[in-house]
Order: sequence, then C-alpha cells, then structure tokens
Amino acid sequence: MDDLHDESDPNADGLDPAVVEGLVAEFIGPKARRPVRWHEMSGDDYERTFVDLAGWVRRVAIRYQLDSRELPPCWWRHGALIEELTALWGSWEVAYSDRQSASAMADWHSIFNETRTRLREWTSRTGCSAREHRGGTTPPWADDLYNHWWSEFITAVLDEREVEAAAVHPDAGNRE
Repeated sequence: MDDLHDESDPNADGLDPAVVEGLVAEFIGPKARRPVRWHEMSGDDYERTFVDLAGWVRRVAIRYQLDSRELPPCWWRHGALIEELTALWGSWEVAYSDRQSASAMADWHSIFNETRTRLREWTSRTGCSAREHRGGTTPPWADDLYNHWWSEFITAVLDEREVEAAAVHPDAGNRE
C-alpha cells in the first residue's frame, strides 16, 4: 500500500490521485457514463460526440431495421430526435457495460421500445419522409419576438415578490 502515498501531491494529503482512481475503478468499476448536454459542449467535443452518436445510430438502425417512420434519414437535423437518440445511446452504454448483469440488456430493450414510440411521434410531427426533409418551426412563445413579453413578466413577478416580502417583513429593509 506504499504506492498510495505521493509526497509531491499538491493537496498535501499524501495520496496519489491516479492510484486512488485506479483502485476505485478496480473495486467499484469505472465512472458511470455522464449525460450528454449538447448545449454545453465545446466544438471539438460536440463534433466527436456527434460522430460517435451517428455511428451508434447507424448500427442500431441496421440491427433493428428501423425505417423512415421511426428514424428519418434527416434525424440529425431535428433536436428532439437527437435528444431521444442520445438518451437511448447513453442507456445502451450503461446496459451493455461489462459491470452490468445480463438483465440490464433486457431492460434496455424495454427503454428502446418506449423510445421507438416517441421517435415515431416526433417523426410524424416533423413531416419528414424517406425522401424529403421538412424544417421544424419555433413555437411562437419561444421566438425572439416574444422575449420582451417574457422580460416584462419576470420583472413584474420579481416586483410583486418584493412588495409581498416588504408587507410580511416591513422592517427588513431598514436595518441600521
């Protein structure tokens, strides 16, 4: 166990982080896959992760013979489909990990079945087909035209809360 100690450790706790991480991985397994948050990724991470996702989606589409009613060829152009497939991919990675029991694979297939239903619903909403892509539309309330309404609403809510707080605790702002 002398390998655990590292006198040059900047935290001065005497433990070599690489050795500790290796022991943790050996005893409880590697770190669990973390959720993919596309909107937080840098360009390189985004590209690498998206290429990996696309390769996995292709393998699943071939293996399970998904047709364009479940997975249109333009799936990568629709945020909702990307999110559904990313979640499915993450659960597949966990279910097929060496540390899982065989029943995890069956659990994944239940998740896959539910996801296929949602994929069909999303694909139906897009109006895309095997030969045609149709761009989505932004809901009016999420459009930039309505940002000022949102700002006004938030300002009014905050003002109202401030008035309510002052009524409940009238001396809160007068502390000397």
